[in-house]
Amino acid sequence: MPEVVRAGARIAYEVSGDGPALVLIRNNRRPRDFRPADWLADRFRVVQVHPVGFGASERPAEYDFGSIGAQVLAVLDHEGIDRFVVWGFSQPACMAAMVARTTSRAAGLVMGGVAPIGIPTDGDMRRMEREPRLRRPPLEFWRAYRSHDWHHELRCFTGTKIVYVGTADKAINRVRRLKPVLRGIDCVCLEFEGLDHAASSLGVDTPDGRLIVEAVVEHLPDGW
Repeated sequence: MPEVVRAGARIAYEVSGDGPALVLIRNNRRPRDFRPADWLADRFRVVQVHPVGFGASERPAEYDFGSIGAQVLAVLDHEGIDRFVVWGFSQPACMAAMVARTTSRAAGLVMGGVAPIGIPTDGDMRRMEREPRLRRPPLEFWRAYRSHDWHHELRCFTGTKIVYVGTADKAINRVRRLKPVLRGIDCVCLEFEGLDHAASSLGVDTPDGRLIVEAVVEHLPDGW
């Protein structure tokens, strides 16, 4: 697996396919490869990036774990990639948003399985801060994420914006409440009938997983 070093820490990533660049954000080592990456690699140059502290990247005790935008740009610069679309699911969806707000090079943002505005709540943060098993990288990441006004950030982001969720996902009610706001800032909102959080994830190798990929790709900008 190739690596790039930024601020003294190794960032792991994988590249497959050819075409417009599509960045997939990963926060776990397993599955070893996102199955949708194979499908997407037929049309795109797919770059799977593991931020520092997550997945196969280095896990230092101290780091700016909110610097995911700069980390992704370091990988893309190393690969000679300029414009790109960034995609994440669940926590990596919020990581993808952090990337998109960092640079004008992002032509699109895809966020799956999460309501992008208003999370984590104060209560969520208190629970995370009391959880002794929670590692430093996710806690520091969520602190960085909630330091931004995401209604403002998403409104200012001029690229294509897609939010999707399964109707059996616990996030569905929050996403539906946000729909007027999301549509008001030009987000495409997609729902997938009967799918829960796990069935909607980027790690699944199922017909439903392929259906999600095809539906999202249909709304991406041409070429970018």
